[in-house]
Amino acid sequence: MNVLGSAAIVQSTNRAGAVSRFAAIFGAPPLHEFQIDGRDLSVSVFPGVSVLAGPASALEALTDLRATVFVRSLSEAEAELRAGGWTTEGALGDGASLLARDPDGNLLEFVENPGAPG
Repeated sequence: MNVLGSAAIVQSTNRAGAVSRFAAIFGAPPLHEFQIDGRDLSVSVFPGVSVLAGPASALEALTDLRATVFVRSLSEAEAELRAGGWTTEGALGDGASLLARDPDGNLLEFVENPGAPG
């Protein structure tokens, strides 16, 4: 699997408050912000940290989500994860995303980013 990078996930039911706190820490606004299609969730991306925000009911299914891992090929990553004992649990949003749980119960999102340097 060709891992291009990763970001820890911080969850919040108060998007404005969380974004304000992390903007203060990093001394800059989020690098990128977007809504997750099909879910009442938004993402604010800072260097190495993504704030996943929405109502508690939307965050509940993702309580175990720990990080996003950026990979060159999602199909390659999925094959390696399954061979390593991970189980897949669908996707976080539309597009090239895969939720996978390791044998210890940790949930990670894998996102395909084939054009990234690495």
